[in-house]
Amino acid sequence: MTTWGDVDGLAGRLPGAEPVVAHDGSPAWRAGRHTFARLRRDEDANELVQVWTREMDSEQALADRRATFVRIDTFRFRVTLWVRLDLVDRTELAELLLDSYDARGGPRRRGDTGLADLLS
Repeated sequence: MTTWGDVDGLAGRLPGAEPVVAHDGSPAWRAGRHTFARLRRDEDANELVQVWTREMDSEQALADRRATFVRIDTFRFRVTLWVRLDLVDRTELAELLLDSYDARGGPRRRGDTGLADLLS
């Protein structure tokens, strides 16, 4: 189980990542000019993190986890996922954030920072 505090702790360790406020006033993280993590809430006030991926088959791959991945929108080049934070562990959250950071900011920005570095 994770919270937005875990997102802050992990995202803040990525090169060039900075906390910002989204247009609706919610907290978010940006790399360059692109948001890669954004706080959302569902109708029951559960914390969700919105992330992006280039895995175009995400909806099919996550079909059996719709309680965790509550919204999946597929666009032409990217997919956005809304993920219940209380239903993922720190390792999965780190994987999602790294993937989103790469999809939105490009892996060149990240350099050698990997999952192990993010979790240490």
